[in-house]
Parts: sequence; C-alpha cells; structure tokens
Amino acid sequence: MFLSSAAANAASGNGETRTEINQGVNITKNADLHFGDFAAGTTQSRFTIDPDNDALVQLNGNAVSLGGTHSAAWFSAYGTPLERVRMTVSQNQIELTRVGGGQTMRVDQFRFDGGNGTRNRNLNASGSVDYKLGGRLTINANQAAGAYVGSFNITIDYQ
Repeated sequence: MFLSSAAANAASGNGETRTEINQGVNITKNADLHFGDFAAGTTQSRFTIDPDNDALVQLNGNAVSLGGTHSAAWFSAYGTPLERVRMTVSQNQIELTRVGGGQTMRVDQFRFDGGNGTRNRNLNASGSVDYKLGGRLTINANQAAGAYVGSFNITIDYQ
C-alpha cells in the first residue's frame, strides 16, 4: 500500500474593520404641555392641544375653557449632524393629580407635530431638531377645583 499526500494549497489575505462613534443624543425641554384653565361641567369633557399650532380644541362635554396658557410641549434634540433620530413618549397616558390630593384627571393620546405626528426625524446640519407634543385632557364631571400636575418621560434614540 502506497500513501501519497498532496501539498496543501493555502493563501492568506488581510482585511480591515471600521466603526464610528456618534456623540450622544441630548434633549432640552423648551416648554411644558399646558391646557389652560377650566370651569368643570356636569359631564365628562375632553380637550386636545394640537402640537402643530398650539390650538386648544374641545372634543365633547360641557366644561368651559377660561383661557390661561395653553400650549404644546416643546423639546429640542441635539446630536450628530444629519443622523436620524426617533422620539417616543414612555407612557400612553398619565394621571394629573390635584395639588393637595383627592382627585385626578387623565392625559392621553400624545401626538407629535408634523401633520401625521412623525417621531422619526433627521438632525439638521447643526445637529439639532425640534419636536412639539400635544395630547388629550379628560376633565371628569364635577371635577374638584384646584391645580392639577403630572409628568411624562420623553426618550430619543438614533435610528
């Protein structure tokens, strides 16, 4: 028996790898979400703040807007120029609690500006983009008088 071995044919090459580290994304709050002042009605009432124009719109009920400041929340995001980012609200709804306790009101249906409420945007050449955020306030029938406060969280990430 005769065994033969062929010479191994091998070759080598090289490659390189590359990565890029972007600066972190930061958020600055420019304005809070304000619905203004109301007189409670005898039926549940809903109002929205339009993030495109800060308009207060009554959807239903008989509560009455008494004026005061009403405006969408406004945030600025900063990061690597021309990169795509996505902003999200971490809650679908929040409860506003009456200072001193005892009663709540709900804010939900958060919506970003830009017609269809787009959350994905590109940072401009300076590395910034603005977002405005509106929502819907539900005032309960015979809501107790007082100041109501609550908070929500915003997150922004590169896409």
